[in-house]
Amino acid sequence: MDTMTAAEAKQKFGQLIDKAQKAPVCITKHGREVGVFISSEAYAMEEMQRERWVADRIKRSQEQLAAGQGIPAEKVHAEMREFLQSLDKA
Repeated sequence: MDTMTAAEAKQKFGQLIDKAQKAPVCITKHGREVGVFISSEAYAMEEMQRERWVADRIKRSQEQLAAGQGIPAEKVHAEMREFLQSLDKA
């Protein structure tokens, strides 16, 4: 993956756009990665994959619930309350 500093990306924005059409470009600031610039086509593909993953998870969850493999909502709520209370104590 190509890398540009934030200052370079600002000064050479046209070049950044051109590079991103071929491959993602990592943007750094003060030596640390702060973002990745990608083409709109790559973004659309990522979104499509994410949507498929969510749809698959929902389908599997529905199948598990139908098979009696779910967790009762009361148990989930109790665990969440305990977790949130532990955060308050920290």
